[in-house]
Amino acid sequence: MKFYMDAFMEGGQGGFKMQDDKDDGAMYLVEQGLVDPDRIAMFGWSYGGYAALVAASRTPQIYQCVIAGAAVSDPNMQVNYYRFRLRGTGKDEQLRMWDDSISPLKEVEKVNVPLLLVHGDVDQRVPPDHARKYRKLLDEHNKNYKYLELEGADHFSSTLFFHHQIELYETMIDYLNNECGQVSMQAKATQ
Repeated sequence: MKFYMDAFMEGGQGGFKMQDDKDDGAMYLVEQGLVDPDRIAMFGWSYGGYAALVAASRTPQIYQCVIAGAAVSDPNMQVNYYRFRLRGTGKDEQLRMWDDSISPLKEVEKVNVPLLLVHGDVDQRVPPDHARKYRKLLDEHNKNYKYLELEGADHFSSTLFFHHQIELYETMIDYLNNECGQVSMQAKATQ
């Protein structure tokens, strides 16, 4: 178990090298002419939502906006939440996986792109307090964000009820069209 944990941590868990890989992949798509750098966004759910929150505070910034769903914003809160749910061997290793991770809560003042934050209000995997604490700090730092709380929705995007999916995807499309990046800001300026 120790070998796997060490490989996992050294491989970049927690917003370091894994985040660089995401950025490198996005820039590769730009270099290939497949993506407009003025319209590039990051969307993630669960761990991907955590990655999107980390991306929102990166410098240099390559994304025009981020959408974070069901995101861990406070690794310590998540560890404490799981402390009573993890069973069997490897519990200590699983709990330590977040030790050296970037905490999005501690990076809020560095957020430098618009953000859409989405969370289900009955999420059993990543409690909605993650989004609520993060929102509070976004407000304190006067950051540009929108928040969508899906009433009655649990954690997994693949198990959202149809009405949740409609609300989520309509909100995302509107957000990407009207709030994301330079193109949408320029369009608003000419209206």
